Amino acid sequence: MRPRHVLLQLGYTSKRRLEGIADFAKAHDWCITLEDHSAMPRGWTGDGVLTLLRARQPHMVAFARKLAARGIPIVDLSICHPELKLPRVVGDHAAIGALAAEHFAERRFRNVMLFAKDHTHVEELRFSGFRRRWEGPAPVEAIWRNEISEARYDDWNALVKWLASRLAAVPKPVAVFAYNDSDAARVLHTALATGMSVPEEVAILGVDDDAIVVENQPVPLSSIRHDLYRLGYESAAMLDRLMNGETLERRVVLIPPKYISVRRSTDVIAATSPLMRRALALISRNLSGTYGTIQLADDLGISRSSLTRLFQSEFASAPTAEFLRQRLAKAKLLISTTAEPMKAIAAQCGFASGAHLSNVFRRETGMTPQEFRAGGR
Repeated sequence: MRPRHVLLQLGYTSKRRLEGIADFAKAHDWCITLEDHSAMPRGWTGDGVLTLLRARQPHMVAFARKLAARGIPIVDLSICHPELKLPRVVGDHAAIGALAAEHFAERRFRNVMLFAKDHTHVEELRFSGFRRRWEGPAPVEAIWRNEISEARYDDWNALVKWLASRLAAVPKPVAVFAYNDSDAARVLHTALATGMSVPEEVAILGVDDDAIVVENQPVPLSSIRHDLYRLGYESAAMLDRLMNGETLERRVVLIPPKYISVRRSTDVIAATSPLMRRALALISRNLSGTYGTIQLADDLGISRSSLTRLFQSEFASAPTAEFLRQRLAKAKLLISTTAEPMKAIAAQCGFASGAHLSNVFRRETGMTPQEFRAGGR
């Protein structure tokens, strides 16, 4: 049988998604043509198409309609245009929102803002999923496109000024669920530029876990990680079934998110007391070495007994519990995102040795650091 000729018109997309498509293509003898989002290649007569239909791209919607009219199998890797009844493999955006709500609840936040620069069907799905799971006060919504004229939509200074006013009006501490990592970076820039501390006053969570964005910030950004490889692989598998003439049992497949990569921007327990927010920041800056409750009390200008009493009142736990929580959170991030040996990670996180880290890690998580690194999370 001749190789399937498949067109990919995805525009900018994640490398992980492309790797999923590529692995399926190799295993099934596909011949791939990769094009941009401008138009269908003139004279193209292939077997099937994988596309990613974004908002406000009418030429791509017209392209998809033409393909369907010609009887060419097409699978959409987005849900920006639910009015087009196309087969789809997409992220479960409502589940992404629910995961964000659980993350903020675990950190005892009460005040929440939902922020997006754009406003599409995907934002609606993520934010509605958050609202359904959230049990605290109603979130404040800040959608830039709904507040500004089209001519000023890309006005950076106007966006920052508007977002600063919205952030200032929300009681602190506040947790911000941003539509994606780029929006999370916009919140971070605005908060820091206006003198707000992150994460003690403003905690920020994005979506996509794009290392280029989240790790290159003054405060590294926590982010919800899609299962993008599976998204790519399953979309290719769906297209293959269509090209084989099969009838699909499900025309829309939702892929749940994998987990949250917790970085400094949400690595905090919400504290209403400014003194306790300062305490959390001091702990975060002094995780390595022998810094402990004595030094923390001295830096705050209070007695150890007062420190213990304040922690018990605010968090229902001792200061040592917060030291351990932060040290483990930092260790988890380093274990999952670097190849550093355990001895080096232990030193950065305030553990006496690699063996000490391993023992505490197993006790608190039920797995060894090596198991965690191998994907046990």
